[in-house]
Amino acid sequence: MPKSLDSAQQQDRPVGLAWIGQAGYAIEAPGGQVCLLDPYLSEFALEELGLPRVAPIVLDPATTHVDVVAITHSHHDHLDLTTCQALAGANPDVVFAGPSSIVARLVGRGVRRERIVTVERGESVEVGPFAFHGHYARHEVRGWLTEDALAFVVEVGGTRILHSGDTEYDPRCLAVHERGPFDVGIFVANGSGGCMNALEAALMAHQLAPAVAIPCHYGMWAPEGYGPGHSPDGLPTLDPRLFAEACAKLGGPATRVLELGERVDLQPAGVITNA
Repeated sequence: MPKSLDSAQQQDRPVGLAWIGQAGYAIEAPGGQVCLLDPYLSEFALEELGLPRVAPIVLDPATTHVDVVAITHSHHDHLDLTTCQALAGANPDVVFAGPSSIVARLVGRGVRRERIVTVERGESVEVGPFAFHGHYARHEVRGWLTEDALAFVVEVGGTRILHSGDTEYDPRCLAVHERGPFDVGIFVANGSGGCMNALEAALMAHQLAPAVAIPCHYGMWAPEGYGPGHSPDGLPTLDPRLFAEACAKLGGPATRVLELGERVDLQPAGVITNA
């Protein structure tokens, strides 16, 4: 997402959104500033857990321009320390934002403490044109507890984007509705490892009613890498069409399934156009 050099054009540009894999997204403000949300752009999970990726890396963190990196929780495919270290090296003024559990991990990789801002549930911070609002997520994985896991609402350029974070279905997650209405809602839908399955994600999307809903958290690893699911058949729900079909049966919201690396332009009221 290159920066524009023409300030007049910047004011007219829509917000850009690109899926960079798993639960990761690149968000570009009208002025060209870039936020990476949960970027997993390395083989960190292979190095630490023996879990190889099958999805190609669509951004090189050693050369990517970024102004802020927002992290929902400390699991390897969200707080990718290899990626964060490379981004910090390429962008000396980058700001990292997330729950307090990310601080020591980032500092241990050489990120300056003053470049890290904490966001907890019920708190908000602004970094450049981006406003981040932290909300409840319930991500309970035995042996990998993330008690401060977040959902994020990101406001930028007149648009409001909800990212569910990794979460199971829990009525407490619905309190984020107070931050709506949402132009875009992004929902984990893989149905394993402490995340909603496609039907649960569709129900949450229906209840929170973004103008457009996007499923995520699939396709990074081979299916067996996602572990057993909590659907009746015991399998994870890794086909994004299941989410789209369930939303349609519920009567909404409208859905969009992004291809890896695909960028779309966002307008208020959830109008999405191809970039």
